[in-house]
Amino acid sequence: MFDQNKSLDIRRNFPIFDQYTFLNSASMAPLPLKTSNAMANLLGELTEQAYLNMESWDKTIAETRSLAARITGGSYDEMAFIRNTSDGVSLVASGLPLKAGDEVIINDLEFPSNVYPWLNLEKKGVIVKTVKSREGRVEIDSIVRELTLKTRIVAISTVQFSTGHRSDIARLGQLARERNFLLFVDAIQSLGLIPMDVKAMNVDFLSCGGHKWLCAPEGIGVFFCDKRNLDSLDIVRLGWNSVTDSRNFASIDFRLRPTAERFEEGSSNLVGIYGLRESLSLVMENGVENNFSHALALNDHLAERLLSKNYKILSPFGENERSGILVFSSSDRGDNTGLAKKLRDNGVLVIERGNGIRVSPHFFNTIDDIDKLIDTI
Repeated sequence: MFDQNKSLDIRRNFPIFDQYTFLNSASMAPLPLKTSNAMANLLGELTEQAYLNMESWDKTIAETRSLAARITGGSYDEMAFIRNTSDGVSLVASGLPLKAGDEVIINDLEFPSNVYPWLNLEKKGVIVKTVKSREGRVEIDSIVRELTLKTRIVAISTVQFSTGHRSDIARLGQLARERNFLLFVDAIQSLGLIPMDVKAMNVDFLSCGGHKWLCAPEGIGVFFCDKRNLDSLDIVRLGWNSVTDSRNFASIDFRLRPTAERFEEGSSNLVGIYGLRESLSLVMENGVENNFSHALALNDHLAERLLSKNYKILSPFGENERSGILVFSSSDRGDNTGLAKKLRDNGVLVIERGNGIRVSPHFFNTIDDIDKLIDTI
């Protein structure tokens, strides 16, 4: 866990704590000051100078792409900027050459972003199998039982939003190589808090919006496409920026970029990218693995205090299945709505999810934040 001085240093970037006890990063993290300042500075520049600093924009875009590669474990050329997690899911679901009889495997705990794009394929005759969870867990063995020779892709979140269960992505990636199917990962409930290495884990595609554990603005995210799969995805959105010689507007030369930048079909979300750069830098500053250790220690303290007051822990709590999310419940679940309201009325920001109250501390939280929650309930 970070010591008090480190925690105070981190919190200087988060003035929300002047008013609230924020414990809801799994919904939408507060913007750091350095992020909002970078965005505001760019807007000021655009107001006063329009396009005159375009070379500086290109440099910032490149720096941000490098940071995205570092935090995911991918390479620079395998990273693209997207609008949100759904955007990345749709790029893959709509772009893969799936046909009638091909099988896709999802599960019944996924957030709708990682469900609807796959269900949309059923109109083509693609078979979408939904693995049933058990006690808030998506068990790899349950996925294995659904695998057949027709399985083309498994789509799964690193962490389930409603229970906090963390899947064994590395094991699933190894199975993907052995059984010859693709692996798509929705990383929005882990990236920035839990270390990720798409190469070591054999992930084919990853999508992650920026506004949760990355502490970035809404409307910007990162997409990883392993270079082996780049040409297997049909480009469903094309524009001037999809091609190699993208700034030669006087000549039509339809050759797609040989990198994931081909998925960035038009003008960039500059304000979002400027914010994302600052947020990525901040969450990586002390090591993502240390962010995770800090959050786990806070949740240990929370669980201990909740259990002492006879609350129930609903999140899986095994060593290799925990995340930054802890869901708890009153013994009478009917009391949870009132409990969540009481917390909010007292400035403690959490949310109802998964038949209980979801708490999701990040690197900027402290033991005092946890104690404030306990004292309030």
